[in-house]
Amino acid sequence: MKKSWAIIILSLLLYACKGDNKDDRIKPQLRNITESVYASANVVPRESYSCRPSKSGIIKKIFVNEGDMVKKGQVLFEISVTADVNNRLRTAEINLQEAEANYSGANNLLLNIELEIQNLKEQNLIDSANYFRKKRLWEQSIGSKNDLERFLLTYQSSSSKLSTLNNKYAQTKTNLKNNYKKAQNLASTERSQLKDFEVRSEIDGKVFFINKKVGEFISPQESFSELGSTSDYIIEMDIDEVDISKIEIGDTAIVALEAYPNEVFTSPIYYISDKKDERTQTFEVKGDFSNSNFKLYDGLSGEANIVIARRKDVLTIPTDYLVNGNKVYTPEEELNVKVGLRSLEEVEILQGIDSTTTLVKPN
Repeated sequence: MKKSWAIIILSLLLYACKGDNKDDRIKPQLRNITESVYASANVVPRESYSCRPSKSGIIKKIFVNEGDMVKKGQVLFEISVTADVNNRLRTAEINLQEAEANYSGANNLLLNIELEIQNLKEQNLIDSANYFRKKRLWEQSIGSKNDLERFLLTYQSSSSKLSTLNNKYAQTKTNLKNNYKKAQNLASTERSQLKDFEVRSEIDGKVFFINKKVGEFISPQESFSELGSTSDYIIEMDIDEVDISKIEIGDTAIVALEAYPNEVFTSPIYYISDKKDERTQTFEVKGDFSNSNFKLYDGLSGEANIVIARRKDVLTIPTDYLVNGNKVYTPEEELNVKVGLRSLEEVEILQGIDSTTTLVKPN
C-alpha cells in the first residue's frame, strides 16, 4: 500500500513539473536568433586624464572651475614657489647681469684692453718710424750702430707687447662670452623651474571635477582634477572570464543606457584587454560610440549585449521551456534535445524535436 502511494505522489509531482495550463503549451517556431554576451557598460571620454603637479606645494591660485572648457597648454592652477627656488633664481639673475656687464656693458673688461692696444699701436708706429729712419741713415753711414740696435730693440719690444695684448684680448673675449652664455643657461634653467609650479592642461577638453582648493597642500601623488574630451566618447565594458574567448575585435555591442531608456545604441568593439582584473575577475573591452546625436556624460552606465553569432530561420523555443540545458517536456513525456545558439529569450533547437512537437512549460 505504501509503495502504491509513493507511485501516485511521484506521478503527481511529474505532472505538476510539466504544468497543466493549456495556455503554456507551445510549438517550436522558425525564427532569426542572435547569440550575445552580456556586459556592464559605462560611457567615458575617449581622451581623459587625471591632472597632477610635478612639484609638491601649497595651491596659490586656481584659474578654472568645474565644467569649464579648456585648451591644451592653458594654466589650471598655480603652486606657491618655494624659497630655495626663488633664491637660486635671484642668484642666477645676478650672475647673469654681472656676466653681461663684463662682456658687453658700458664699462666691460674688453674696453680697457682695447684702450691699451690702441695706445700700444700708436707707440709701435712711432718705434717703427724711428727704427727705419735710423736704418736709412745707417745705410748712408750716418749715426752709430749702437743707436740703430737700440731703436731696433725698442721697435721689437713694442711689437711683441702688441702681439701679446692682441692675444689677451681674444682670449678674454672668448672667456667673457662663454661666461655670459653659461650665466644665460643657468638663469634659463632656474626660470624654467617656475613652470613646474604652473600646472597646464594636456588636452583640449572639459574640467569634470576639481579635488583641491586654494591654500591646500598638493603632491605629485594627488589628483587636482579630472579632464576629458566632450565630443568623442567610447563604451567601456566588463566581460566575465567565461565569455571573453567568444568576443573578437569588430563584434558589435548593443547598448542600453539608463539615461536613455527608450534608445538602443551600437558600439563596434576595437579593444580587448589581454589581462584580467583580479579584483573584479573581468576583462575590459572598449567600443566606439557611434551614436553622436545624443548628449553624453562621463560615467553614464547601462548594459550591453555583444553579438557573437546570428542565424536565420532556425527552430527555436523560449529559454524558459528548456530544463537543465538539454531537456523539454511534452504533455506525455520528457525529451532530450540538442541546442545551438542562445539569446536571452530564445534557444536554437538542433535535434530532438521539430515544429510539430507540443511543449509544456515547466513550473
